[in-house]
Amino acid sequence: MKSKRRTRQPRARRLAVLAASALSLLCLSPWQVTAQPQEKAEETHSPWPLRALPAREQPTPGRPAAAELPALETMLQAVSPIAIKRLDPKAIDLAECYRLAAIRWDQLKIDYQTVRAQQAVVAQAQSAFLPQFSWENMQSFQNTVGVIPTIGGVAVNTVSPNGYFSFNAINSTWLLFDSLRQQNRVAAARATASAQTYTMAWDYQNLYVNVAQGFYQELNYEGSVYILEDQIAALRGLVNELQYRLKVGRSRPADVFQGQANLAAAVAAREGYIGLRNQYKATLNYYLGIGPEKIDLKETQAFPGPQTLEEYLVHVGSRPDVLAQVQLLRSQKASLAVAIGEFGPRTALTGTYFLSHQPDSPVLWNTNIVTTMPLFTGGLYTGYVRQEQALVHSAELQVENLKRTADENLRVAFALFNAAVGQVLQYREQVEVAALYYAAQQSDFRRGVAQLLDVLVALNVYQQARLSLHQTEMNARYQLVNLFVQAGLADGNLNRTGLPLHDMLQTSSPSGPGRPPAMPVSAP
Repeated sequence: MKSKRRTRQPRARRLAVLAASALSLLCLSPWQVTAQPQEKAEETHSPWPLRALPAREQPTPGRPAAAELPALETMLQAVSPIAIKRLDPKAIDLAECYRLAAIRWDQLKIDYQTVRAQQAVVAQAQSAFLPQFSWENMQSFQNTVGVIPTIGGVAVNTVSPNGYFSFNAINSTWLLFDSLRQQNRVAAARATASAQTYTMAWDYQNLYVNVAQGFYQELNYEGSVYILEDQIAALRGLVNELQYRLKVGRSRPADVFQGQANLAAAVAAREGYIGLRNQYKATLNYYLGIGPEKIDLKETQAFPGPQTLEEYLVHVGSRPDVLAQVQLLRSQKASLAVAIGEFGPRTALTGTYFLSHQPDSPVLWNTNIVTTMPLFTGGLYTGYVRQEQALVHSAELQVENLKRTADENLRVAFALFNAAVGQVLQYREQVEVAALYYAAQQSDFRRGVAQLLDVLVALNVYQQARLSLHQTEMNARYQLVNLFVQAGLADGNLNRTGLPLHDMLQTSSPSGPGRPPAMPVSAP
């Protein structure tokens, strides 16, 4: 009995001391825990600085139950805020965004019409090799009689008694030899048509990277909004906990102010990200034309395996813009050959078949072989040749400059992609460590070892790590698309856009040593 009394007395004493200290803290605290309307009316100056944000009603403060806190595995699964949207059937991926943009993009339609116009120029140049037929009607009046009219040096009529004659005839011309000028004109037109086709292919890839930029930026800010909403929800719970601890005398007012400041900063950051998300939704709507309210995106791409820089560099010479410039160089060389051919002879076969005469004539048809060759043109053709030579040199320099630029852009894109992937790996490690840090602070707080502000700091570290990881991952995915475009390997799923680009290309696809890296564009 004595032992029980001895154990109960110290316990009772401790309870009495705690109650007295609590009452003294409540009396000394400048914050009125119990609301007194009359005292509030009498107060004119607050001993503590006012908050920058307007006061708003807080829910009834209460302790969060320890069993309701998420487990560590759950927190790690929730690192990616957009991963759950992969299975959303209503959301659209990058391939579908690109398909809708390619159907709507006016520049591709302009390129398509330009290719068709240049193909018509090729047909025009080829038509010179076929005989040309024309109908001719001639009415002739003369002030003298006894003159025999001639066509092409051949008398076609008898002496007209009244100085009048007429005829209907079919004329024909067939080019036999032109010093290869017409062949070179056809070659130049074909090369220009191929250049326009490759330009169209390059515009496809530029559209692809532009859509990808808007796509990943929208996902970037959409995921950032989700992460900040999680942080705001957690901060509100911590602010409520701090207010509860302040009422019972276990926390300082400065702790509440710090929690509210962090909450206000998170809300402000979320509003900024919402504005940026809506901005890129408007950008995507410019490409897609489906309305910003219908833009719901999901990411379905997977990172390819590790590739070396050389595996990309071997294909940079086969980029559509480089191939287009090479075709323009070929066209310019063919135009130079046309200019040189102006010094050579030209031979053509001409003929006339008379349908009717008035007065009658015994001549029914005639055929002539005509050969012409320039002897002196005052330097006209020489200046023409010099002009084409200068244009050929200019086209050669443009090809070399474009190759160096493409090589530089590819190396930069490769470096940016590798740096982004390295950041993603480091941020993933940071998120895992920050999650452990957050869980450890929560566990220490439950055991009464750590303060609630330590949990607040750990929460901020964890959420900021999630935010950095998500934003860096979206940047890495965009840099991957940019890398494939700079290497000329982004196919872009052109068969689904409605424009028959593959039917226009007259050359095979780029090839090189080894298997080129493949980037899936359509959804798996």
